[in-house]
Amino acid sequence: MSTKFCPACSTNVSLKLWTAHTTGRKHKQRVSELKAQAAKSAPRIAPNTNGTSLNAEKRPISNTSDEPGSSAKRSKLDNGENGTQTKKPAPTSSSANEYAFIPAGFFDNPEQNEKTEATIEKQKILDAEYQKFMNEISAAEQEVAAEDDVDTKAFTHERQLESIDETMGYWKSLNELEKRKEAISKIVKNVEMEYNKEEEKEESDDEDLEIDFEGDNWRSRKIF
Repeated sequence: MSTKFCPACSTNVSLKLWTAHTTGRKHKQRVSELKAQAAKSAPRIAPNTNGTSLNAEKRPISNTSDEPGSSAKRSKLDNGENGTQTKKPAPTSSSANEYAFIPAGFFDNPEQNEKTEATIEKQKILDAEYQKFMNEISAAEQEVAAEDDVDTKAFTHERQLESIDETMGYWKSLNELEKRKEAISKIVKNVEMEYNKEEEKEESDDEDLEIDFEGDNWRSRKIF
């Protein structure tokens, strides 16, 4: 599992939990304590409004009855104190580095320093590999999405062709039904015509028979 070393808490933290660790109460409390220690360990010089040092203020005032060389000695002493005061290091400003709150000499152990540097370098390598891995995943997802899009278009095209074939089949069946309907209608019409002819013929024969019967005189017939 990839980890990252936290100098404030002196512990290795998983990359997945790094954000939660740095925003946690325990980590913030430890950072505040280290900042307070750094502020206490930094040298401070209280400024004086009249420009003289604190040591000069604490020094007893000489009487006017001192021997003549005392003023010269006091002047040399003041100059020596002022020179010593100017040589004291001024507190440095906070750096933009994320480890600026750690006081100087916090990691005096060379092994610990090497371990921290190695962890940072290892973390950089892991971050680069992780970014490369994420880029590969993103490229793979885009490729899969493109393939899905092509498959979807191909499926849609095939479905449209199938729908067209089904529609053409329906029209073909309908055309055949129309032809059968016309053929049946023609047969029915022919049957009706034949039937009408038969009826007309029978009616004509009946009329001829009635005419012959009426024209024949039965009285003139001989009965044997």
